Amino acid sequence: MEILRYVFLVFHLFGFAAILGGIFYQLRGKDPVTGGYMVTSAVVQLVTGVGLIWTRLSLDLPVSHAKMGVKLALDVLVAVIALRGMRTRAAWAFYAVATVTAAAVVVAVAWT
Repeated sequence: MEILRYVFLVFHLFGFAAILGGIFYQLRGKDPVTGGYMVTSAVVQLVTGVGLIWTRLSLDLPVSHAKMGVKLALDVLVAVIALRGMRTRAAWAFYAVATVTAAAVVVAVAWT
């Protein structure tokens, strides 16, 4: 079960890196847009985040339910905004995904 937790953690970080890497790459261009990679990465974040919580609970490791609730809400928000932005190609969605993803990172790192 511990190995599965690490697998979830690695893929959770891959999802985060794909979102932020794509954001930084697109900032070099003239008009950044929300792409399919953001939606896919957001779904990866959701699935692996739930998997991480499940494995921590299975291993009787401590879980901050308030923090996980906020992280889940932010991850769902990223997925919804990315999907909406991919369909409408609106610039606001790109910046909203970047902002909410950064907020999720702050919650993950700073909330102890």
